[in-house]
Amino acid sequence: MTRTVIALLGIALGFVECASPSLAAGTPIPDIGAIAGKWSGSITPGYEPFYVTISPSGALTASWGANWAWGTVTVGNGRATFEMEPGLREGTITLYESGGSRRLVLDDAWSTFNAQVVPR
Repeated sequence: MTRTVIALLGIALGFVECASPSLAAGTPIPDIGAIAGKWSGSITPGYEPFYVTISPSGALTASWGANWAWGTVTVGNGRATFEMEPGLREGTITLYESGGSRRLVLDDAWSTFNAQVVPR
């Protein structure tokens, strides 16, 4: 019975590994125009409302709670990154598209926040 359980776990992990890269990778971002616009959602920690605007030039403004930040978004090789100030905030932006819906996930490289937003 133990061998059966181990075999089933191995198969299950194989399926997870096959599915995870596509989920983690998101949708390739060809240029800034693919993510430009006004987005809203929530930010953690704190689960506060989060608003971000990305202009076609790559300028970024964001607000959550009493915080305001500004910065830039850069796109290259199908991936987007951001830098915001004040403070040290930088990380990745991942686009997910499925069934006609779009979602951006902003992950700070220093683990200070994670924001998930949809078009406003």
